Amino acid sequence: QQPVLGLVGQGVEKNRQPGLPVERSIRPQRVRRGEGHRQAQQAMIASDVVLLASGTATLEAALVKRPMVVAYRLSTLTTLLIKGLGIVKTRFFSQPNLLANRELVPEYFNEQVRADILGPAVLDQLVRKDRVTLDEEYVRIHQQLRQDASEQAARAIVQLIEQSQS
Repeated sequence: QQPVLGLVGQGVEKNRQPGLPVERSIRPQRVRRGEGHRQAQQAMIASDVVLLASGTATLEAALVKRPMVVAYRLSTLTTLLIKGLGIVKTRFFSQPNLLANRELVPEYFNEQVRADILGPAVLDQLVRKDRVTLDEEYVRIHQQLRQDASEQAARAIVQLIEQSQS
């Protein structure tokens, strides 16, 4: 069985609309664990659109302002437990959507993680008409997360020192 990532690349080419500014062939790039965070980030920055699994990678893609398609597959047992026990009580699973509390990027889960679905979704992201609005929302999320942690930690340490000296 061919990996979904390779099939998506083929699906994108097959479903490409004439005149769409996409390379003749989309070559999926996989960044392996252990090859470094910097390489993954550079791959995202160089991309027009990113297809990735949910997690911190979705936040990284948002911080470098890239349209994305998020796909996540769980084992059948895990899915049954989550759904059966009602463990997950959120509408979204990707970081950008969770932080915006609305759908900014498309999410696909388990049975939806198929080349015939992901390929067209990637193409849709390439021609988003609301790209400026998406980028503005990514900036808002970045500002929301940026809390000057180093400065806050330094202030807390100074306060503790001052309190111990009095």
